[in-house]
Amino acid sequence: MRAHPVCVPCLINQGLNAVRRLNLGEEKEREIALRAVKYLSQFESLDKSPAYYAYFIQRIVRDISGSEDPFRLQKKQANSLALEILPQLESFFRKESDGLAYALKVSAVGNYIDFAIRGEVNFEEVLSLLDSEFVVWDYGAFRDRLGRSGRVLIVGDNAGEIAFDKLLVKLLKDMGKEVVYGVKGKPILNDATYEDAMEVGMTELCKVVDNGSDKVGTWLEDCSREFLEEFYRADMVISKGQANFETLSDADRDIFFLLVAKCEPIARETGGKKGKFILRFKEA
Repeated sequence: MRAHPVCVPCLINQGLNAVRRLNLGEEKEREIALRAVKYLSQFESLDKSPAYYAYFIQRIVRDISGSEDPFRLQKKQANSLALEILPQLESFFRKESDGLAYALKVSAVGNYIDFAIRGEVNFEEVLSLLDSEFVVWDYGAFRDRLGRSGRVLIVGDNAGEIAFDKLLVKLLKDMGKEVVYGVKGKPILNDATYEDAMEVGMTELCKVVDNGSDKVGTWLEDCSREFLEEFYRADMVISKGQANFETLSDADRDIFFLLVAKCEPIARETGGKKGKFILRFKEA
């Protein structure tokens, strides 16, 4: 996916929001804004994904904050909060007539709620989200491919959200699938790393592989050999979140994208609507 013109102010705001969440002060906000504008102004065209430009702006944030993992505390809080809510969601699973559809929705709810940004999420809010429907729902293709798959790779997204993926992982394993869960190789934003996978207990459920990269989204050209082997070896790939869609939408393999469209460009690219759940199948 290529960036749209409206991505430019959004990219700058992402940098500003990062500085604000880290409480670095107005002077640092001004610095990130000016450096982000200077960085983006060097390009004559937006021929790369939004995640590409976002990564370099977040490197500026890292430089300004003086930390290689400026969101570490927020990620730990997000994991803790998600784990508090998860048992209540799992208790509803036994009552669902279609457990797979429910597990996919719980995973999508995790993508809707950016725990590290929101700070506080109550169970009633999560319940209200479970009443929402997918506007893109390639479920028939999902079930068909799953029935013919033995090995499934889930490309994870954020801390906190990773805990909400555990229900789907457990279900797939109960169905006899071999599940591999992919995380970032190094910290970037509030994306899940191997440390987050350990904190939420994902490493106890399935094989977890880091992609060897600190890029926003998943840049296959920057990923480790181990991750690439899992990516192309898997019978089925489930990609979580918007940045992974931005970077994997042109990948040369079939992928199921599970996400919430958080902006109009993504809504248009996926055929969905802003703020709505999406399960979209992309053939190679």
